[in-house]
Amino acid sequence: MHNPFLIGKKIYLRAVEEGDETIVALSENHPEPRQTLYYALPTGLEEQRAVLRKRAADSNTIQFTIATREPDKPIGITSFLRIDWVGRMAIFYIAIAEKENWSKGYGSETTRMMTDYAFGTLNLNRIQLHVSVENKAAVHSYKKAGFQVEGTLRQAMFHNNHYSDFYVMGMLKEEWNPL
Repeated sequence: MHNPFLIGKKIYLRAVEEGDETIVALSENHPEPRQTLYYALPTGLEEQRAVLRKRAADSNTIQFTIATREPDKPIGITSFLRIDWVGRMAIFYIAIAEKENWSKGYGSETTRMMTDYAFGTLNLNRIQLHVSVENKAAVHSYKKAGFQVEGTLRQAMFHNNHYSDFYVMGMLKEEWNPL
């Protein structure tokens, strides 16, 4: 493991480093992950380097590279965005770039590690996320982790020639079940 910050059974989370822009660009450009993340415009490595640097300098963002333990390989990015340190809440984001790494439990383990970090270390009270109603696997995974559907953003995004609804899902610290 290279510079681990949070260590799980299958994956670990570490600070974003030079070179990690490749995994972000892959998740935003490749057609398969782009289908679930709803990115419409191409992105390059230089643009992603700038985005990652900007997030690293933002005191209201915490981001990690998701890496597998065996083999030790970066596979995605996870973040808390728009952290409200007074209101004790944040928006959760996760992207696992290559389809070959989907349905292996990496996303579920990352989500669990991030909720434990949010509530157990950062003392946040609320985490929320937005997910397409059509992304059944992600909705199931978030529910399994303890997130609840709190509402529906009707026709929130245009993608694949139609408007898609998105769930607002949230978890409160009092609903959290630590490992």
